[in-house]
Amino acid sequence: MLYSLRSRGRVAVVGVLIAAVAVVAPGVAHAAAPPANDDFDAAVAVTSLPFTTQEDTSAATKTSDDPGWCSGYAAAGSVWFSYTATQDGLLRATTAGSDHRTILSANTGPRGRLQSVADACDYGTDPAITLQVTAGTTYSFLVGGLDAPGGALSFALDAVAPAANDAFAAAEPVTALPFTRQADLSTATAQAGEPDSSCVEDEGIPSVWYSYPASDTARSVTARVEGSEAAVTVYAGNSLPDLTQVTCRRSGSGTAVFRTSPGTGYFLRVTGAHRGYGPVQLVVDEAPPLQPDVSVYPSTPTVFDNAGFSASSWNSIDLPLSGTWDFGDGATAPLGTETVYHRYAADGVYSVTLHATSPDGRTATVTQPVTVTTHDVGIAKFTTPASARQGVSKPISVDVSNTRYAESVTVVLSKRTTDYWAEVGRLTLQVPARATGKVRFPFAYTFTPDDTLAGKVAFRAEVQLQYPVTDAVPADNEAISIATTVKPPASRIVAV
Repeated sequence: MLYSLRSRGRVAVVGVLIAAVAVVAPGVAHAAAPPANDDFDAAVAVTSLPFTTQEDTSAATKTSDDPGWCSGYAAAGSVWFSYTATQDGLLRATTAGSDHRTILSANTGPRGRLQSVADACDYGTDPAITLQVTAGTTYSFLVGGLDAPGGALSFALDAVAPAANDAFAAAEPVTALPFTRQADLSTATAQAGEPDSSCVEDEGIPSVWYSYPASDTARSVTARVEGSEAAVTVYAGNSLPDLTQVTCRRSGSGTAVFRTSPGTGYFLRVTGAHRGYGPVQLVVDEAPPLQPDVSVYPSTPTVFDNAGFSASSWNSIDLPLSGTWDFGDGATAPLGTETVYHRYAADGVYSVTLHATSPDGRTATVTQPVTVTTHDVGIAKFTTPASARQGVSKPISVDVSNTRYAESVTVVLSKRTTDYWAEVGRLTLQVPARATGKVRFPFAYTFTPDDTLAGKVAFRAEVQLQYPVTDAVPADNEAISIATTVKPPASRIVAV
């Protein structure tokens, strides 16, 4: 009985403690409330600039209609800010200083029909966006957690001035060459009436301007840009409506080159595909001298060759080259993109001259000696026996002709076996150059049992010149004889 009372007493005490805890710590099992601007319809209205705020968004939630166009998927949790522009211009929003990675985007329109603002998207650590706004339009800023619903958020919004050379009328002068500038397209806009460019697909993207002043002398100038999807376009003219495109180049596609005309001004427009894609660098410089390379093939032609002449350049701005070839023997030909062929009538050293012009008007003259040397020997006569007997030695002769230069000539004599030509003799002689007459190379060959077994044997004569000399007409350097009939050895009559 006593044990029973004690047990009930313990139960009663425990019940009192549980009730006490419930009174002291109400709501422990419930999560913190979401931020006040957790929903699009409760966005914090920004009424003046600059605007900065800090808030705890760790309990932020997301809705099914949160736009996911910026990062490709909806934020883990989001809060909203809105601002109605009082004038046209540029705004910059940032979440720099937040303790977590965020998504930041700008949108226009009512809920359910939100439209993304061009280039107004960034995400990661301390994202920032710059957007061009129109007076009277309301811009809704979504700030979301990238990896988690939120945390300690810092949000700032302010107006920013456009780039100093954002407008054509404020183009920055190119004062001296080389000229290098880091173009800040994040604070640039697209000015109404800007001329088209064959390198730009969307003429509404941001741009900045540079001016190249008119001068009294003509010169070739290069311009190139470095940066993601950037382009530089060169125009001639003095006012925005009168500009005419001269040339253009995208980043990564080479260098633009243009030839200035005395008294004419030029303008360079630098554009980028999107704001915030990183820095864009412009480099303007004087074009390098034209230095074409001349190629001749073969390098030492003969009078039998159609020598090929071509011109090239390592620099793409030099191409295509135009001009003329002077072959040094009184003949000329226009320079084009294809190889030009020329045959010389006599041996000699010729000064070949190339007069070249680049598309922008730079010129160069290159002179190169071409040596024409023709070595030509040939087999004039190849004499082999019509028939022979095994074991008998027969004479074989090769007559070599030569009308150009004294040569050291080797004649290789071979016979045909079942599978290949086997060398049976080799002789080297000096062969003088003579208009008429030949030099005979004498050989003697003893016919073998294998020849008798085959029944006939054919011979081949090959004429070779000493390296590095090569024969201009190798077609007459080889001759194959009519097969010689080979008989068994004569039978010896034995006396009885």
